[in-house]
Amino acid sequence: MNIDSGAVLSAEPAGIPAAARRVGAAERDRAVDLLGDAYSTGYLTKEEFDERLDAAARARHRTEIDALLADLPPKLRTSRDRARRRARTVTAARLGMRIHAGVYAGTSLLLVAVWLLVGRATDFWYPWPIWPVFGWGVGVLGHVVPVTLAIRARERRDRSASIA
Repeated sequence: MNIDSGAVLSAEPAGIPAAARRVGAAERDRAVDLLGDAYSTGYLTKEEFDERLDAAARARHRTEIDALLADLPPKLRTSRDRARRRARTVTAARLGMRIHAGVYAGTSLLLVAVWLLVGRATDFWYPWPIWPVFGWGVGVLGHVVPVTLAIRARERRDRSASIA
């Protein structure tokens, strides 16, 4: 079998439209989630929901999934996507704060250890680590405080919006 080294492998099979592509478990799960949202908000009856749920579980192509969701309001999709984006943003912000604080704490401990070793070896005990620890601590607080306040404000807005 000869393979042309100049040929480019394409992820798009020739002649197959995008809508006819096969779907995987993730796409079926997303469709089931959207159908659950539609049922819980009253857009589908129990019978419609059960029928569409079975069809979503058996779906093999994008056109089948699209047909199940075609008559549902677009706001269901966008609200779920927006909520996911917000959740990912908050998770990333919290992770960034933890990493920053963890590196700060580890480096501060390392500086204190060096200070102890140098002090013991030279009998010179000037507390020099206080300056980098203090300076960097101001930077960490400058990161953690605004991010925490923004996350709390967003959570309050989301709670008040869900109550109203």
